[in-house]
Amino acid sequence: MNPSKPLLPIDRIALTLMAGLAMITIILLWSGDRTLPQVRDFNWQNRNISAEDTAFTLTFNRSIDRASVEKQLKIQPPLPGKISWAGSKLAYTLSNPAPYGNRYQVSLQGVREAIGKGTGKEIVQFQGRFRTPDRMFAYISSATADKGRITIYNFKTQKPTIITPAGLVVTDFKVDSQSQKIIFTAADTKTLQNNQPAIASQQVYSVTTGIVPRDNDTQFTPAGKLELILDNRDYQNVKFDLAPDGNKLVVQRINRKDPRDFALWVVTLDKSAPLVKLKQSGDFAITSDSSEVAASVGQGVSIFPLTPTTGSNLDFLPKFGNVLSFAHDGSAAAMVQYNSDYTKSLFIVNNQGNEQQIFKTNGSILDARFSPGKDIIYCLATELKTTGENSREEPYLTAIDIKTQKILLMTLLPIQQGIQMSLSPDGLAVMFDGIDKGDNTNQIIQGGSTGILWLLPIPPNIHESTTAVKAEQLPLSGWHPRWMT
Repeated sequence: MNPSKPLLPIDRIALTLMAGLAMITIILLWSGDRTLPQVRDFNWQNRNISAEDTAFTLTFNRSIDRASVEKQLKIQPPLPGKISWAGSKLAYTLSNPAPYGNRYQVSLQGVREAIGKGTGKEIVQFQGRFRTPDRMFAYISSATADKGRITIYNFKTQKPTIITPAGLVVTDFKVDSQSQKIIFTAADTKTLQNNQPAIASQQVYSVTTGIVPRDNDTQFTPAGKLELILDNRDYQNVKFDLAPDGNKLVVQRINRKDPRDFALWVVTLDKSAPLVKLKQSGDFAITSDSSEVAASVGQGVSIFPLTPTTGSNLDFLPKFGNVLSFAHDGSAAAMVQYNSDYTKSLFIVNNQGNEQQIFKTNGSILDARFSPGKDIIYCLATELKTTGENSREEPYLTAIDIKTQKILLMTLLPIQQGIQMSLSPDGLAVMFDGIDKGDNTNQIIQGGSTGILWLLPIPPNIHESTTAVKAEQLPLSGWHPRWMT
């Protein structure tokens, strides 16, 4: 720049800006970083989490003294778990699902940032909040005024809510993974009045529950919105299973014109694909990843894809008679073996093909469910009792440690027919129903008796608990209880 030449206005502006920026830089260097260390993000903040949510994260805006964080981190009510770190992000993995029906607070204070081998400024006090869904379950009412209708009961409000219309008598139902819909089979009351069996005339429906979605991206729909999924015009709809992803059904159907045409059909609920016919089978269950179905076929259990393709490989397990359930992550299945001495054995088969016999009974094995931690299996079974020429099966519920095969809990149940169980998503309660001796499902549907609902609390420390647990009869009339997820 020529010193004798006068500065242009734009040159003066540029020099002024450069001087100002230089001054600001000097001030910042002299004063240091004035921002305080703090929690920048809490991924569960104000969320309604479920049993599927197993870990939360706290992300800090700078390096923090980890030891003091681990010491000062508070959760109320307490939730046991383990801490791990990845840079400035803390992950807290729960040992068990957070119990439903609670509000939780996460707090952190008195912690300082880490500067080399020393400590710096104290962290901004943090408080985070999250909650779990209300404890709710659905059941089929057997009360006189609402017989055969699906009812949802909320333990917090203690109010039952009926969600299916009076003209339909429900025979079975499944709750989807977000508790937004219930898929069910039902027969028209007029059909039942003509003494037709419910199984011969039932159709498949869906109905909305009216529960507020946990996911903010999901649109809220009021309760009672009904949709017909499968009619009974050409086929009888015998029984069904709902895939964990909530988008597929597998329905066992019989052709009305040709009873030999007895097979499983895959139904896509969003109607993005046509019905797919699979193969004949007995009892069946959809795998945890919603991609396959395990079904009793001949002398064994066959596992085949819901979307058959040319050259699809089929797994066949000739040793087992039927599959009862899968662990939520698909790592294991509970299967029944029918022994030559007329006893039954419960096996756990993992995804590596390893088999482990858990227990054996001379009666029946009706159901088995894995705990959320996959370390316990809850089994509904019976023991055959013989007195003279008379025999009867006495039902009981047992909790078995899968690793040690130790029986942690055993509860005898009232002698009844058609008993069913449901394990809560947080693993802290089992519901089962009571049906009067001598009655059966069709008698209840058509007004033959009144169902009884029972709640059995599970101790949080069941591995160490020595206290006997007693079931509580609920002041409700119904059967087929199923926990909302």
